[in-house]
Amino acid sequence: MPDWSRREWALSVAAGLTLPSWAIAQDTQKKAAILPTAKELPGPEPIPPAVLSKPLPTIAVRAGSPSFNFQMVDTSLQPADRKSLWVLDLAFKPLRMRTVEIPGKGRKTIYYMYYRVVNRTGEPRLFVPQFSIQTNTNKRYDDIPLPQAVRLIQAREDPSTQLLGSVDLVGMIPPSKKDGVDDAVFGVAIWDNLDVKASRFSIYVRGLSDGYKEIKATATSPAKKTYKSLQIDFQIYGDHIELHEDEIRLMDPAYNWVYW
Repeated sequence: MPDWSRREWALSVAAGLTLPSWAIAQDTQKKAAILPTAKELPGPEPIPPAVLSKPLPTIAVRAGSPSFNFQMVDTSLQPADRKSLWVLDLAFKPLRMRTVEIPGKGRKTIYYMYYRVVNRTGEPRLFVPQFSIQTNTNKRYDDIPLPQAVRLIQAREDPSTQLLGSVDLVGMIPPSKKDGVDDAVFGVAIWDNLDVKASRFSIYVRGLSDGYKEIKATATSPAKKTYKSLQIDFQIYGDHIELHEDEIRLMDPAYNWVYW
C-alpha cells in the first residue's frame, strides 16, 4: 500500500479530499510504533512540485517593517545558489513556550515559533513549510498540527491577525506588489517535546525556496537531493528541568542558509 507522508496528508486536507481507510489505519499503526533515534530518522520529505492549490490568506503590513521582537532574514542569493531560484522573505520571533491541553495527553508545555512570510518574487509560489528541531544531543523533532494551540498562540501574539498552523499553511502565496505594503502570511510551528539534556539546538526551515542540490552516490551512501533551508540556532541557559522561554536565546549569528 502507498505510504502517506504528513505533507501528503496536509495537501490532501488542503484540497478537501478524504483519506482512504487504509491510510488512516496505517497512520494509527505508525503512532503505536516505537520511534527510532535521531540517527535512524529519515530526512524531511521532498517539497512537492507546484500544483493547483488554495491561496493563503494574507495580512497587509508596512513594507520592510521589522515589527516588535521580529528577526528579519536576509534572503539575498548565496554564492552556491543558482541564479534562477526564488526565495520567500521570512521574519520570525524567538522560540516561545505555552502550556496547553492536548487531547489524550493532558496539559503539556509546547514550544512554538511565530513567523510571517512575504512573497516578493513577482510570481505566486506554493508554500509547504517544514520546520524541524535538531538538538546537540542528536534528537530531532518535526512540527506537529495542534489547532487548539494555534488559537491560544494567536490570542497571545496578536488577536487581530489570522494565524495558520502547519496543515492550514499549505497553499499558494500571492506576490506582494503594492507600494509601501507587504501582503504577509502569518504562521506558527509547534513542537510538544524537547530533550531536557540539550544545551543547543537548531531549527531547520524548508519550503522558503526552490533551491536544491543533487548529491551523487558514494561507496557508503546513496544519491540524494538536499534543499535550500534556513538554519536558526539557539542556546539554552539556566535550569533545563524547569525551562523558561527567556532562557532560550538566539545565538550570534542567529541564522544561516544551508542545503539540508
